[in-house]
Amino acid sequence: MLQSIGSDIEVFGRKPDGKHVSLCGLIGGTKEHPRQIEGLPEGFMLQEDNVSCEFNIPACQTKTQWMDSIKIIHREVYHELRHLGFEISPNASVSFDTDQLQHPQALIFGCEPDYNAWTMKENAKPKADDKNLRTAGGHVHVGSDIDMVKGVQMMDLYLGVPSVLIDDNPASIARRKLYGKSGAMRPKPYGWEYRVLSNFWIFNEHFTEWVYNQTKICASSTMFVINDKLGKTIQTCIDTSDKKLATKLINDYGINYPG
Repeated sequence: MLQSIGSDIEVFGRKPDGKHVSLCGLIGGTKEHPRQIEGLPEGFMLQEDNVSCEFNIPACQTKTQWMDSIKIIHREVYHELRHLGFEISPNASVSFDTDQLQHPQALIFGCEPDYNAWTMKENAKPKADDKNLRTAGGHVHVGSDIDMVKGVQMMDLYLGVPSVLIDDNPASIARRKLYGKSGAMRPKPYGWEYRVLSNFWIFNEHFTEWVYNQTKICASSTMFVINDKLGKTIQTCIDTSDKKLATKLINDYGINYPG
């Protein structure tokens, strides 16, 4: 069953004229030492991740806590960036101008590996043809007592597949080819981190609630078994952003699609 749900989410900053800007040295906090947001309960954290701002919420036990936490942290980041003269970009990937990538931090990418729940192998580090491309994820942290691999595979079907239709702009498709491939996960002491989704779902409360509901289904499932044929179809759908295949899977398996 779903025991807890949390998230770490990355967003880019941009000027009112639309130019995306590096946030290196402006937000504070690091992977090793995230910055606790003053005035909020423990666990609401900010940190710099390459050129983006990454934020974290405490582990939530209910849908109400989840919805409230995402709303609170989104508001805080909005004010942080507004104070700097910027706004939150809705883009899941951005090719930054070279003048925004001069800070040494802009060349540092996360070194902690992630894994593929379908192959059970470590994912190779992505290599983009565009060296100025940066991506933003909306990772979901799941506390559950069911098998991690089965849980991640279920999340690919119930979340990853519908996201092909929901999150279908060119920026998100570009991200999916690099950091949002099917089965992307990290094992955690409490369960797992699901790394397939971009940050699209934080910009719409309906999608935020949908992520919770779908995650609860996947973290509580003990009967449904994904066979090899279905597994390969799911992987193809996500990895190639195949909208026709996504529609078929959603209809065949009665998946809640909030589009």
